[in-house]
Amino acid sequence: MNLAERLGYGPQDRVLIIHADDVGVSHAANQAAFEGMVSGSMTCGSVLVPCPWFSEAAQLSQEHPGVDLGVHLTLNCEYPQYRWRPLTGREAAPGLYD
Repeated sequence: MNLAERLGYGPQDRVLIIHADDVGVSHAANQAAFEGMVSGSMTCGSVLVPCPWFSEAAQLSQEHPGVDLGVHLTLNCEYPQYRWRPLTGREAAPGLYD
């Protein structure tokens, strides 16, 4: 049984999953992701917990309990001009600090 069949589709069906990545990184990202997930044009998304707009993403998630939103594992910030704070202290994970 392939993945599409496990999701309830037929063996010959094609499935397109559109994933909203990095929810929580900005207000615009949150608005676009939730608009897409609520309207059905996006299938699912993942939220970055240490980002500045995580609180808004959490609130939107509560307002729309039907959206498929997971947690994006975040080890560091990849954007040199847009940084967010770590959730652990330097002592707990010194190798994750730059």
